[in-house]
Amino acid sequence: MHKFTSVICLLSVGLFTSMSVAAAATENDSVATQALERGRALFLDNCAECHQSNGRGLKGIYPSLASSEVVRGSGTDVALQLIIGRGEMPSFAGAMSPQDMADVVTYVRNAWGNKGDAIDAISIERLLD
Repeated sequence: MHKFTSVICLLSVGLFTSMSVAAAATENDSVATQALERGRALFLDNCAECHQSNGRGLKGIYPSLASSEVVRGSGTDVALQLIIGRGEMPSFAGAMSPQDMADVVTYVRNAWGNKGDAIDAISIERLLD
């Protein structure tokens, strides 16, 4: 009987642990989805006029972000573009919070065929210093 109780106890602990891990994974997916949604909205409000809502820019005027080597490269490089600006692109350092910039960079790095790691607000804050 003691072995049976031990097995039930171990199974319960395993089930609880699995449920906790699954809940954490679901929560992380939800947070990531929300960041991408915020990033998309911020992109449409602040960037799409030049880079277009499809990320393809205007040939010879504003660069395409879709399938861009720069965008697919380092998230830090993309963040620096937002912070410093380049050419006709203004700096967004005073216009967006670090979290907003992180969300836009993460969105751009994962839209229109791009695949890139997320960047967080702490990394943006370090670049701003």
